[in-house]
Amino acid sequence: MRLSLPEILVRPQSDIDLKDYEVEDAAAIRGGDIVVYDLAIIEPRTDENWETPEAWEFLDSCGNYFGGPGNDNIYSDPRHITDEFLRFYATDMWMYNLGIRPGSLFLYRGQVHAVLGLECEPYDMDSIGYATGFLVCRPAVGGPPVRVSPEYATQRVLELGA
Repeated sequence: MRLSLPEILVRPQSDIDLKDYEVEDAAAIRGGDIVVYDLAIIEPRTDENWETPEAWEFLDSCGNYFGGPGNDNIYSDPRHITDEFLRFYATDMWMYNLGIRPGSLFLYRGQVHAVLGLECEPYDMDSIGYATGFLVCRPAVGGPPVRVSPEYATQRVLELGA
């Protein structure tokens, strides 16, 4: 079974009120140095709904992220987002919406691998951290854990053969 990875929609937030921001931030937004973005994770678009945003299926969304101008786009992978701040938050949202869970099996480099979890980096003392964009996996035949990029974990295996 092949898994299609979700896409990332980055678009300028349309309903901002500059009075809600610090004076310096409001000035930067007004001057065009900062854009306030919404981030959304969407199911992959199809030929039928490619240009019809109302038909897209939204998996997750969040707003009020600052980024540089020119980042509004639809991305297949958060690594393509040039703004570091937007990329950091988009990666975390995207990873948690992949549908790849611990125990999932997939083919990678000709071997079945099992997902142990998402690789996370600590953010503060009270959280599990933010996803780095990699899965932590182990070959089903044994061996040390390996980091795997999600695009290599799309050929799913439903069960191990005898």
